Amino acid sequence: MPPLVTPAVQRWIDDARRDPDAFWDRAARELPWHRAWDKVFEWAPPETKSFRWFIGGQTNLCHNALDHHVASGRGDRVAMLYFNERGERASYTYAQLLDEVKRVAAALRGLGLRKGDRLTIYMPTSAEAIMLMLATVRIGAIHSVVFAGFGANALGDRIAASGSKAVFTADVTYRKGKDVALLPIVEDAIRSHGSGVEHLVVWRRGDGRPAGPHHDWRDFLARGNGQSSDVEWMESNEPAYMIATSGTTAKPKLAVHCHGGYQVYMSAMGRWCFGLSEDDVWWTTSDIGWIVGHAYMIHAPLVAGATTVVFEGALDHPAPDANWRVAVEEFGATGIFTSPTAVRLLMRYGDGPLAGIDHARLKRVVCAGEVLNAPAWDWLQNTILKGRAPVIDHMWQTEPAAPSSAIRTASSCCRSSPGRARFPCRASRARSSDPTAGRARRTRRAS
Repeated sequence: MPPLVTPAVQRWIDDARRDPDAFWDRAARELPWHRAWDKVFEWAPPETKSFRWFIGGQTNLCHNALDHHVASGRGDRVAMLYFNERGERASYTYAQLLDEVKRVAAALRGLGLRKGDRLTIYMPTSAEAIMLMLATVRIGAIHSVVFAGFGANALGDRIAASGSKAVFTADVTYRKGKDVALLPIVEDAIRSHGSGVEHLVVWRRGDGRPAGPHHDWRDFLARGNGQSSDVEWMESNEPAYMIATSGTTAKPKLAVHCHGGYQVYMSAMGRWCFGLSEDDVWWTTSDIGWIVGHAYMIHAPLVAGATTVVFEGALDHPAPDANWRVAVEEFGATGIFTSPTAVRLLMRYGDGPLAGIDHARLKRVVCAGEVLNAPAWDWLQNTILKGRAPVIDHMWQTEPAAPSSAIRTASSCCRSSPGRARFPCRASRARSSDPTAGRARRTRRAS
């Protein structure tokens, strides 16, 4: 039986542990920076229980996702392919997506939003929502995206916790062939929790304009006339966005991710764990309301210069194979990031729907969200993919915003085991202990 960790992987782990500052210095230099950092890492004063990464460095997540590629001559490459369960399609090159994001950035400034201001996004997984997310970080504002399936109370709690000055929504989202109304939920949430909200902007998908004291999306964009769409350069530790942890108890707890450290870790783990590169067509089946949608639908693929595939709707509607076929056969997905829940959903329809799809261009599937149980792994790995592309289980959380435990996509790297994420990622350390013995379970990340 081959070793759990090959000598090459062990050298990576040892290298990171021997000199973490030098290790992360090299990782950060894989990305463009407006200004290099003065110091890689430091603990903040003990009473703050915090730390800082790449101190003094200046960057901007939106710039590295879009402007950098256009300036490097890759503006004609497809950045984003959007489709939904109703068969609608949209395609944007890096140059086109940058132009649209600049329009939204100027409109945000026209609305009065500036660096450090906070806004809530309660929208479908759509091109417009992603443009808004990128435009927000472009101007140095901070977004809080809320899953557009939560009710008014959950949304209201998150609006209040974020201190948002503006809320953005759509009139409807699409789900299982139905229009699901979002605007009434937002109005209820603002009435009960949104005392600090100054603006409500509605992206209307149908004809006409929403009634009430709202900004229509078209009027919102018109506010950008004469406004700057320039990048706001951010110190590495300044916030890019906040997102509520996925726990279901008590009040939401907001995790804050910054332009520098988050970008380095998320991008590095995309390369090391998933093999993500500019040659990929990358389909993440998540929603923008979750951390996976932020990190591996939007930021990591775009920073890498890849093509990201964005889907809105129910994965199995109008047929269990319909959307998988579009992404894999029509768009030519080379990588898929999905959840064990999605795998089990498709598995319930039997082998026929997915077995009839041509997976020749697909190089790997990665799964996270819950445990990928052995029968689901075996079904996708061996019955559907015939063992020709690896199905990789890995584990992480909203707080680190990227994998903590995983095996690399290269099958020769280490031995896979269904239902297990294997060992801590490069530059991560994990330790479990028995809480009943008075020692809390703890994970420490060297990043």
